[in-house]
Amino acid sequence: MKYNLGINDRAFDAIKEKRKKVELRVTTNEDIFDYNNIKENDIIFFENSIGLKIKCIVNKVNWYSTIEELLSIEGTKYTLSSTDDFNKGVESIKNISGYSNGIDKNGIYAIHIEIKESFYEK
Repeated sequence: MKYNLGINDRAFDAIKEKRKKVELRVTTNEDIFDYNNIKENDIIFFENSIGLKIKCIVNKVNWYSTIEELLSIEGTKYTLSSTDDFNKGVESIKNISGYSNGIDKNGIYAIHIEIKESFYEK
């Protein structure tokens, strides 16, 4: 399957610079999309705030019941774009709109990605 997902500029740049190889997603009450649908070999087009896109292939998807479990197993180096600090990372993720409740209800996904195509405008 192919998916088009919005992403904040900091995370977009980290993927572009190959500093971020795992995208974290939570199905929240505001989402109409269930991230449980994403599977290995799917294609994701991540789009930033100005319409630039990155085409990525999904290498694997791991589900976790908590942020702490995810960061303990996946680590912080390739999962977080704002910090490498475990505790700051947990707080940063919890502060994303709808994520705390969404994680309690649906868990959190670590989507391992690899860039497949350069960046282009809409």
